[in-house]
Amino acid sequence: MKAGENKLYARALRFLARQNHSRLALRRKLVRSHPSEPVEEILDLLEKKGFLNDKIFALERALFGRERRLWGDLRVSQDLKRFGIDARMIEQVLEQVNREKGEAESLQETIELWVSKSGEPQTPRPLKKLYNRCIRLGYSPPMVRQQLAPYFDHIDWSRED
Repeated sequence: MKAGENKLYARALRFLARQNHSRLALRRKLVRSHPSEPVEEILDLLEKKGFLNDKIFALERALFGRERRLWGDLRVSQDLKRFGIDARMIEQVLEQVNREKGEAESLQETIELWVSKSGEPQTPRPLKKLYNRCIRLGYSPPMVRQQLAPYFDHIDWSRED
């Protein structure tokens, strides 16, 4: 390894020491200050040594999104695509994440958290806010509608807030 490559390698290791990265994310950071050819060689070396692994990154990121941010499958998938994770890998990761914490379980937790903070929706407006929140978190509309069905049944549709 040349002196410039040693510097680049050390910089890549510093990034990885702070947090796990996807190959694409690390490439973006390194290319800002170095030509892309040595960057690719360093990334290949890091993968070979096991310091850079997109599958591990994707799984950690997806689990964090599901457990901490209460993201649905759609939001997790969009997030992983942003980091350059392959669609087949995303599918595998989502299967694994759903075995650990199912999407329906996460959606129910999201609803319960919202209700505990804002109260049970009594009129259409807060119910719509809750529905929209669930959609923004990446849950499918049919799943959200199904989970919110008990609230829809108890709404006073004549009031509007």
